Amino acid sequence: MIRALSNVVRALAWAFTWAAVLTAILWGTGRVLTDTVASAQQLHWIPTVAALAMTSLALGFLLIGARGDSLRRWRNALWIIACLQGSVLLLQDWRPLSRPLAAPAGADSAAPIRVSHVNANWPSAKSVDRARAYAQCMRDAWGESGADVLFISETGSLLSVEAQSALVAADCSVLFVGRFGVVSRVPVVRAMPLMDDGKIAASLVEFGPWRGNAPFAALLVDLPSDPALSRRDVLARMSASLRDRISEEPDFVVGDLNVARGSGSVASVWPRHREAFAEQGRGWGATYPRHFPLWHIDLMLIGERVRLLDYSVRDAGAGNHSMQCAAMLVAGATVRP
Repeated sequence: MIRALSNVVRALAWAFTWAAVLTAILWGTGRVLTDTVASAQQLHWIPTVAALAMTSLALGFLLIGARGDSLRRWRNALWIIACLQGSVLLLQDWRPLSRPLAAPAGADSAAPIRVSHVNANWPSAKSVDRARAYAQCMRDAWGESGADVLFISETGSLLSVEAQSALVAADCSVLFVGRFGVVSRVPVVRAMPLMDDGKIAASLVEFGPWRGNAPFAALLVDLPSDPALSRRDVLARMSASLRDRISEEPDFVVGDLNVARGSGSVASVWPRHREAFAEQGRGWGATYPRHFPLWHIDLMLIGERVRLLDYSVRDAGAGNHSMQCAAMLVAGATVRP
């Protein structure tokens, strides 16, 4: 009986070892290629935490059932793989020790602009309840005054007259631009839809100077979620469409890009922008699905004139997506036309 049980453990150890090695190879390939190769782009979406869990499970069985040199050699190899995956998890996917930067002090210093973004997924019947949840999330992040600018993807009825009373502060204005809604106490100079082909949507919102910050522009983007579509082709099509419509780089890009953080396709479209989480992220950097977040697909990209002080992902309290919250300063005196 004991021998039979030992044989079962050894068989499981071998099975999980091969599964862990295969998962590690696929995960590593995805990390290297990201979504630049359409046929392999799904590999980039393998969560590091899932790959590490498989490696840890295999190690557990090897520690119990490693009887012989071959299994011991595999155990040593899996320890190396686990250390690599754990390092990526701690350095890129989860930042428990990161702290927000302090804003410069002094009478002439600019006040941080507090920005939030959430994908509302076209709420209708429950828009008022969702508005209350989003308002509470912003109060938790920024205090009673909430965000200075809230960007909403797939707005639906979230900013209906009834829902506005739950979400919009008295000193904020509300505007709609394409699929997006914007709630802002920062003055809006211009807002214009740039494209919407039924799958890709993009809009530009330009803001005036505010509390010591220079005028700035935000590009709002909503990309299709269909996993069969090539991320590289989708972004290339969007880039070609926007090239003739905006003359200069936006100060930041925000929205539901439906690509995993670290995307090579995103970097090719906005090579001079930095990912907000990679620069100043805090906590667990995944936005979807909200109840069990595994993927960071709602992104914020920061341009050269922006100094990022803080970035975090928060449970929005409703819907399928978490909320992005960032504090930033915009330098430079260039006035946009």
